[in-house]
Amino acid sequence: MASEDKQSVGIFYLFRFVRRYGGLVVITVLFLIAGRITDSLDPIWLKKIIDGVSGHQTFQALTAVIIFYFGLKAFTFIFDFLRDVIFAPAEMGISRTLSDELFSHLLSLPIAYHVDQKIGGLSRKITRGGRAVTFILDFLIINIIPTIVELIIVTFFLLRLYPVVYGITTFVTVSCYAWFTVWATEKRQKYRLGANIADDEVAAQEVDALTNIETVKYFNNEPELRKRYLPAIGKRYDLSVASNQLFAVISSGQSLILLVGLGIILFLAIRQTLAGSLTIGDLVLLTTYIVRLSAPITVLGFTYRNIKDGLADLDGMARILQEQINIIEPIHPVKIEQPRGEIVFDQVNFSYSSKRQILKDIDFAVKPGQRVAFVGHSGVGKSTIVKLLFRFFDPTAGSIRVDGTDLRELDKETRRRIFAIVPQEPVLFNTTIGENIRFGKSDATQAEIERAAGLASIDAFVQSLPDKYDTLVGERGVKLSGGEKQRVAIARSIIRDPKILVFDEATSSLDSKSEREIQQSLRDVSIGRTTLAVAHRLSTIADSDRIYVMDKGTIVEQGTHAELLALDGIYAKLWRIQAQHKHTVAA
Repeated sequence: MASEDKQSVGIFYLFRFVRRYGGLVVITVLFLIAGRITDSLDPIWLKKIIDGVSGHQTFQALTAVIIFYFGLKAFTFIFDFLRDVIFAPAEMGISRTLSDELFSHLLSLPIAYHVDQKIGGLSRKITRGGRAVTFILDFLIINIIPTIVELIIVTFFLLRLYPVVYGITTFVTVSCYAWFTVWATEKRQKYRLGANIADDEVAAQEVDALTNIETVKYFNNEPELRKRYLPAIGKRYDLSVASNQLFAVISSGQSLILLVGLGIILFLAIRQTLAGSLTIGDLVLLTTYIVRLSAPITVLGFTYRNIKDGLADLDGMARILQEQINIIEPIHPVKIEQPRGEIVFDQVNFSYSSKRQILKDIDFAVKPGQRVAFVGHSGVGKSTIVKLLFRFFDPTAGSIRVDGTDLRELDKETRRRIFAIVPQEPVLFNTTIGENIRFGKSDATQAEIERAAGLASIDAFVQSLPDKYDTLVGERGVKLSGGEKQRVAIARSIIRDPKILVFDEATSSLDSKSEREIQQSLRDVSIGRTTLAVAHRLSTIADSDRIYVMDKGTIVEQGTHAELLALDGIYAKLWRIQAQHKHTVAA
């Protein structure tokens, strides 16, 4: 039952997109039906030709019949050609629209959804789903509808022109074939769905290993990854083999039903021809219809099996489209034309679930142009404040205001324009340095890119490269050093000239020399902006206007560096530990 519900969802999404190209689809179906009608009529005229020849009619007497016969052939060709020409843009348009909506929906889903996904498995669902759309449409328009039309026409002529036994035999054969196909295919479907799930896991492991190949090599852990990989591909193998073996059983059963049913029709036709109650033309007509009947019935069974497979593939993509966007944009969003950069957290509470509260009663205000920092042990909620500020999540209680406007009422475009971040681990796209910087402002000119790079102190380095800003950075920026990647990330953040700049442990993964250089760059780009820094190394934020010390999800101390040292609390203890460590390392 659950499987049927999932497939119904897949069908719903498919036809939702088909409706957008309804006109082209309807015209395609009309040409398709016309082609099947003309194609089904030509055996009747072939019968007339054969009966005329066997009856010793003159060529002149048969000329009109021959012309009409080839005229039907020509019209069938024309109708089929027009069907294919008109259907092509409809099919590709449906696929393009679906891909666009799926990609847009994925990008709009909250960060909480993405962190729970395995990228390889997600990618495989999208690929299979997109392939299933064109696959189902092809079989539906090119196979199922014409097959049904042809079955109706052939059965009609058999009942009209010949004894009722031919029609009854045809009806019983088709009914048995259809029942067996549906019953057996449903039995096979659980293996197909299981194979898809196993395939997702295989893809997830492949992408995970290749994405982290450097770590794999460092730890010489290829055997361990292979050890994990073998059970995954083994499960996929077992389910796929079971599915394919059932497929063979279904095909054999279908062939047997056809052999018996159509064999009876052919036996009766030959017997009546020999008895003289049917002409040679009748035998040719019946034989032609039997062949034409067996082909569409076979196609119908094959198509049904494959459409069920396609619906199983479509299920994963449909479930992605069903995912809810829980960060709701306001109906009447507020735009801030001249942002000042004021931030206020007012009694903010946040928890991912009812079992664990991450932030409790967070209260602070940042004035325009002020430099503030959040420090504390790992896991106390510092980075969660950043995620709330960028509205990856909404507070479970309290409010966050920017320039007096609740963040939940703020226009998305305004948020993008006001905020920018330099993360702890900058991730670069596998494109050029210039395009990575332009990602911060899609319409940036080359002059703006170079200016941002200059402020981030990386322009001179880029200009020294053979391809300058057209230099490819590799997957996740692997061709650049940590400091170079961080500078590109800084340039990407400031190119849009944000009023509020966030540094989330922006130098924690760098060596001391790179850290000092990046810190200077951060100070340079912070001038005239409100800056909020999350830091582990206290020396990097000691000159902040205000420092907030967090512990267990709440602010326990606040003040300047000097005030916090005088307070002799958590901050002072952390400072002494880090200072002692630095002295020990230097010694």
